[in-house]
Amino acid sequence: MPPQAHPHPEPASASAPTPETSPLTWRYPFPDRDNKEVTSPQTFYQALAGMEDGFFPLGVNGFPHGGIHLNNSVGMFETKDGVRCIADGYIVAYKIDDAYPHLQFKDGKWAMYSTGFVLVRHTLTLPPAPNSTGVQPADESQDIYSLYMHTADWANYLADEKLKRPWWWLDVNAFRVQNRDHQMAPPEGGTTGAAGALVWTEPKAGKKAGSFTAGEQVGFLPEGSEVIISETRGQWVRIKTITAGHMISPVNGGYFGWEDQNVPWKSEADSAKVTPKDDWGWLYKPNLHGIKEPDPVGLVVIPPKPAFVKAGTSLGQIGEYHDYERATPLPPAPKRQLLHLEVFADDGFSAFLDKSRARSAHLPVDQRTLLVINVGAKLVKDIPPADCKLCDWHPLYRADVTPDSPASGPWVKVQPRYNDSTTALLMPGGPPVWIEREKLATATATTPAWSQFPLSLQKVADPANAFMLVYPRSQLDGLSARDKAVDDGKTQWWRVKFGNADGHTATGWVRERDHPGTQWQSPWAWPGFERVDATGIDLADAFRRNLVLTGVADWKEQKEFAPSITAVNGSPLLQKLEQTISKLAPPPGYGAGSKPKQENPAGKVTATAMQAAMRTPWLAQALSHVILRYESEWGGDMSRWDAITPLMRNAKDNWLVELQRIRKLQWWNAVKGKIAGFPASATVLHIHPIALTANFMSAGSAKSISEDGIFFIFKQEALAGVTNRLHWPGGNSGVTLGAGYDMKARSAESIVSDMKSIGVNDAAAHAISAAAGLSGHAALDFCKKNLGLVNLSDEKQVDLLRKTVPAYEKMVIKAIKIDLLKHEFDALVSYAYNPGGGWASVTNFINHINIEQAMNNIKKYTTSGGVAFDGLVKRRADEVTLYTTGRYEFHGDPLPPRQ
Repeated sequence: MPPQAHPHPEPASASAPTPETSPLTWRYPFPDRDNKEVTSPQTFYQALAGMEDGFFPLGVNGFPHGGIHLNNSVGMFETKDGVRCIADGYIVAYKIDDAYPHLQFKDGKWAMYSTGFVLVRHTLTLPPAPNSTGVQPADESQDIYSLYMHTADWANYLADEKLKRPWWWLDVNAFRVQNRDHQMAPPEGGTTGAAGALVWTEPKAGKKAGSFTAGEQVGFLPEGSEVIISETRGQWVRIKTITAGHMISPVNGGYFGWEDQNVPWKSEADSAKVTPKDDWGWLYKPNLHGIKEPDPVGLVVIPPKPAFVKAGTSLGQIGEYHDYERATPLPPAPKRQLLHLEVFADDGFSAFLDKSRARSAHLPVDQRTLLVINVGAKLVKDIPPADCKLCDWHPLYRADVTPDSPASGPWVKVQPRYNDSTTALLMPGGPPVWIEREKLATATATTPAWSQFPLSLQKVADPANAFMLVYPRSQLDGLSARDKAVDDGKTQWWRVKFGNADGHTATGWVRERDHPGTQWQSPWAWPGFERVDATGIDLADAFRRNLVLTGVADWKEQKEFAPSITAVNGSPLLQKLEQTISKLAPPPGYGAGSKPKQENPAGKVTATAMQAAMRTPWLAQALSHVILRYESEWGGDMSRWDAITPLMRNAKDNWLVELQRIRKLQWWNAVKGKIAGFPASATVLHIHPIALTANFMSAGSAKSISEDGIFFIFKQEALAGVTNRLHWPGGNSGVTLGAGYDMKARSAESIVSDMKSIGVNDAAAHAISAAAGLSGHAALDFCKKNLGLVNLSDEKQVDLLRKTVPAYEKMVIKAIKIDLLKHEFDALVSYAYNPGGGWASVTNFINHINIEQAMNNIKKYTTSGGVAFDGLVKRRADEVTLYTTGRYEFHGDPLPPRQ
């Protein structure tokens, strides 16, 4: 019998989801082997090519296949934390085997397999039409489902206490605190304290249905503490009792409780936040480790309230799946972990896709994150020879990196300098030039150089690109430093692979803007995706074709099966696949004199050819961008499988056993009608999960400030007539120049280097360096005596600001544990640059997704020396606006874009 859904005391049918306007975050199902985020979908296509089965959209058995198979047999991924959710969504159904079912074939061999799964609903909502107001129409949203099939059984977790367990399992009420949080540093200064979990007041309802945001920090439970919970709200749980450990202050070294009562509802400090009497507070559930068996196991569970999970959330460990080839005479033991991952949507997706593509044409340019390289586009293949020497007329003293030189990439822009013997000054040895970065440290006067940036669109050349290619911005930004360059105009170049007319790999440089034959498209344009209907393929016909394809059929059967082969090969799916496979490059050594290889009577689309195509980026894209309409293997009538039985010959008995497994794996009818909006029919549209993720995945969490962010801080910090000259801000500051370049803790040597890097002459740079280490009245006196020593332009002040910002970038990276968009990162760097207090509380709120409270806290810090400043009030408002809306403003007025 197919699995039955576990009944719940609350109604299992949730109300239909409402459209959500905030974009989804996306993650690949596993990080790479170094536990870093994968940026290129080709990493996964390469792994899929190394699998024995589970290809998309056609399996090794010749049947249409709506998902992909993954494990770590290829050693490319970190899988110890299990499979991750690919996008923000809601868990609407799941199953955990108590122990893996065993299958005994008629020849006595045994196999084990997992029937466990997790089903997650995601809602794609189109960006609003320009100038539209009000609620978006319902047809601008579409539910899709991601399925994670063959997850680990409960016995697997029992056998290894260290295995990461999903925090969202139902009916688990006992947890152990992990080490995700730390006690906050004291407001007056100091370090963070013990590892563990912060305790909070009651969470507030979030903007997304079923989501909640943090309250206020009231306590802290050290790592290893154990609790029993009494209530769950989204990702938050209420403490009923503490069974191991005791609560302490959320602040390192802070007071907690009242006299000898370590409770969060009493405090000696009048200003401290407390919970209502007898309320032990709330914990963030992802920071906890369940120590009790989930209830139930062995049944399909439909949560009464779908559990919201973020992209990257662990959904469970990968389970076992043994086919007949891995069956053994003895009771089976774990030997092959296997994940089946797929994404599907109902037939309404077709209309949504059409509307999405129409909408994409009207969306802002900055929302176009996919670089499309069209057929016929030519790239810059060869770098022109150097056209000059680094320093032609004088002995080179040194080569200074220019302020406008890119920080990384194959080439660096330098200003050659020589020592003028008549004046003992360093003089420019000609105009700035470009040299290879790897030669910077050993540069001499004769080092080859380019008078202009080495890459130019005038140098595009054959071979032309022969296959449409789509490169997500996240993939381009993830390329190695040697494959990325930035020219004088701050425009990016990337060196990418493409296919020539013969199907062979070529490489060339493509420019970010104005490159003929390329354009940026929105993910909502779905470039390269194509719907293919495979419902006309009969499984028995596909099986007959596969018997011929694999050489199992004899000559008589080949003739008998010819109509089946014709029918399958003539289907839209096989026509599409053959069109792709035919573009594979010929094998090495194949030439005009080579003897043609005899074609398989069942056609070109073989498992071997599919694997070869997946190793070829442009062909892997074509295969993965098929949107396959076909009946799911997890539902539908068993008659299509029964129809294969007469073709099984000597394997019939084992096939009848295999049919039992197919029936037991089907879960569709157990959830149909019980999940709001779930497709009634098992005939659905299957979307490749890796291609889908690549289409929508952003560049990942920002780790460095943008040019817009630098200028934003400059506008907040700069003061005309003051910051452009040497000045003393007062207090404990030293001599300062520009928007916060304080020399009190800097060496004279570093000051000289920094001043010269922004164009200050040698004599002035050395004179300024005498301010090193000065503070207080000594700093003030120095500024008065040297007021006219330097007068920086706004651009030079911005260049100098780049010297001081990295320390604050590191502050943000260290404190924030969630992904940040570019404007969010920029806003926090600005706040860190001049916080006035509250850094620990603001970052804690952000880490617990309580953005509203974090922004409210930022707005509090508007005083200096106990005095409120109007400039700080406006600055905090600008920082909040930047974080929440992405608008770069100065005192409410828009700032011009810098990149």
